[in-house]
Amino acid sequence: MTETEPYYMRVEREAAERLEELLARPLSDDNQTVDSDDFDPWEPFPVYGSYSSDFDECALDVLRELQNKTKVRDDLGAEMFREMLCKAGLCSYGTSPRVCFPNARFEKLLPDLIEKWEAYSAMMWGDT
Repeated sequence: MTETEPYYMRVEREAAERLEELLARPLSDDNQTVDSDDFDPWEPFPVYGSYSSDFDECALDVLRELQNKTKVRDDLGAEMFREMLCKAGLCSYGTSPRVCFPNARFEKLLPDLIEKWEAYSAMMWGDT
C-alpha cells in the first residue's frame, strides 16, 4: 500500500513550488512593460495589486511581520492580505493565538520574496 500525501501538505507544497517559479522570473526593466514572463508578486492573488503603491506597502508590511513573528498592522487591508496568504496555501491560522503564520516552506522563501517584492515596488513606483 502506498502512502499518499495529505491534502494540506500537497496544497502547501504546490503553493511553494508556484512561488519558487515566480521568484525565478526576472524583474521587468521598467514599469511600462511588465509581462507574463516577468516577476509580478500579485500573480498568486485574486486582486490587481499593481494599481497602487499602497497595495505593495501593505503586503510588504505583512510579509515583514510574518518574517519577524510580529503583528503590528491590524487594519482591514492587512487582515485581508493575511487571508489571501492562507487561501493561497502559504500561511495558516493558529488556534492559540489565532494569528496568521507562514507554513514551513513559505517561511524559507519569505526573505527572497520580500527582497524581490521590494525591488518590484521600487521599479513600479520609483521608491528607493
